[in-house]
Amino acid sequence: MLPYRSSWFWFYCLRLRSRSQGFTLIELLVVVIILAILAAIALPSMLSQATKARESQAKTNIGAVNRAQQAYRLANPTFSDNIASLQIGISETPDYDYAITNATSLIAEFQATPNRPELKALTGCARALTTFTLTSTEIIEVDPPTSGTATPATCP
Repeated sequence: MLPYRSSWFWFYCLRLRSRSQGFTLIELLVVVIILAILAAIALPSMLSQATKARESQAKTNIGAVNRAQQAYRLANPTFSDNIASLQIGISETPDYDYAITNATSLIAEFQATPNRPELKALTGCARALTTFTLTSTEIIEVDPPTSGTATPATCP
């Protein structure tokens, strides 16, 4: 009776051993589905972070132009109407087109027009509060529309 029981034991051990050498198709399929669900959750978050980074770079450029316009206005009777005379390095990007759209003795308007539909349009405004050298600045954001690209606002 002992050999009979031991043969079943060895048969059971061999069966476990041959079974544990790989994964079944169902187990692999479950792992792939779990990874796909995790990727579907993480991908939109990563894409929105890239959009925020592009907008942040445009805001930095507008802030630099606003400060340069203030410094230019301190030395001159009007704001500058071209970026080169401000002597700052605006980094050109494929995401935004930059332009000074209005420059008088009282106001300077610098716009960042997006080239991608998911980006916000930005406008920087520098104002001379009086005929003296007191100035203020602001940045106006326009959310992207449901179709097309956003159009920058004008300074109020």
